[in-house]
Parts: sequence; structure tokens; C-alpha cells
Amino acid sequence: MENIDYDGVADLYDLYVNTDYDFAFFVREIRARDARVLELASGTGRLSIPLIEAGADLTCVDVSRRMLNVLSAKLQERKLRARVVCSDVCEMGFRSEFELAIFPFQSFMELVGKENQFKALLAINRSLKPKGRFICTMHNPVTRRRSVDGNLHLVGRFRKGTGTLIVSGFEQNGTPVVDRSQLLEYYNESGMLEWKRLLDMRFELIEKETFETMANRSGFGLVALYGDYDRSPFESTHSPIMIWVLEKLDA
Repeated sequence: MENIDYDGVADLYDLYVNTDYDFAFFVREIRARDARVLELASGTGRLSIPLIEAGADLTCVDVSRRMLNVLSAKLQERKLRARVVCSDVCEMGFRSEFELAIFPFQSFMELVGKENQFKALLAINRSLKPKGRFICTMHNPVTRRRSVDGNLHLVGRFRKGTGTLIVSGFEQNGTPVVDRSQLLEYYNESGMLEWKRLLDMRFELIEKETFETMANRSGFGLVALYGDYDRSPFESTHSPIMIWVLEKLDA
């Protein structure tokens, strides 16, 4: 499958992606199960590091080698341990190794197309032990689609050395694939533009019924569906996200 070129922003990613709103949710999940955990799309370790520090026996998977290099450097610096694997989630070769798999930060939606999504679900199912659980987070397409307006929006301004990194982006389409162009511009201390990079991104707004059908076909049963990280029930008209808690069914 075609992947987003996160290699091209691996050295900048931690500057502008530093949210922690899901930490408490996933730490509670890993502590509740005392399990071997498979983290998918781990990137530079935004969530990985807190999970390892909370005691997770973690395997981190990502398709971007440079993002994983950043993660590996963090692990070494902090004297933490995790297995780090560079792989497309659709092509993983794990077999019945994990009690828990997680796909955080709405990253499953970057698997565009039903074929890729189904292949990923099958690979995740194979990686789990019997009765293993899979937690997958996605945007609620109803609420997320409202922000796809074709206008340029500022993500934020971030200090980098003596200058400033400005990140902005605009999104188009959304029925169901959203095309996002993300612009990263670096201005020196004098306010002069020194360089810029463009990251093209695509993700799919996956309907609730579509995902549930695919999950069932790939061998999962529904345990819970939350609408936010406070574990409130999912409401189709206004919940910001869908947090799917699935369990591997008996063969």
C-alpha cells in the first residue's frame, strides 16, 4: 500500500505533535491486562514512552524507519526497553504473541481502501492470542467531516533553536478519503523564511457500520465502543471519535 512519507518529517515530528490526551486511557488498559502489548503506528514514541514507563512489555511497529530511529534513540537515552519493528501493518508476521494490540491516534484511518483495512485487521487478529483484545481509535466521520473545508488552518507555532517552525494545513474531499496538505515552514530569528517542507497525507473517514462489519469478518467481536477517552458511550451525531474495543473470537 502507499504510505505517508513520515520519513520526511521524522526530525521535526516531536516539535509539533506532542499531545497527551490519550495517555491515561491506554495506561489504564495496559495495567488492567498485565499483557504483552503490540503498538501499531508507534512513530517516534509519543505514546510508547509513557506506556513503557508504566510497565508495558511493548512491541512498537511502524512503517517509517526514520520515525523508529527517533524512538530507538529515546529508548537508549532513557534506558528503556522495547522491541522495535519496521513493517507495514498489513504485512506483519506475528502469530499469537500478544494479549493486547492498540492502534492509537486515529492512525488506522491512514490505511486507505477496504482491502488494506481488511488485510490489517486480519494481520492484527493473527498477532493476538485467543481472547486477545484490540483497541482501535478513529475519528467519528460525522463530526470530523465538518472540518474538511478546503481552507488553510494554522496547526501551531513551535520553537526550534533560535527560530520558529510554523505548521499549517488544508483538507479537501472527505467522501470518504480526505486529502490533506501539511506545510512546515521554518523562520529564523530575524523572521526570514529559511526552508519549508510539504507533507501530503491521505486518510479515510470510515463509517461505524463499515468498520464493524470488517471487524466481524476478520474474527473480532465487539466489547465496547466509546465516544471519547473518558469512556463515554459513542453517540453518532456528536462524539469526536470512536474507540473500538474488540476481542479475538474463538476459531
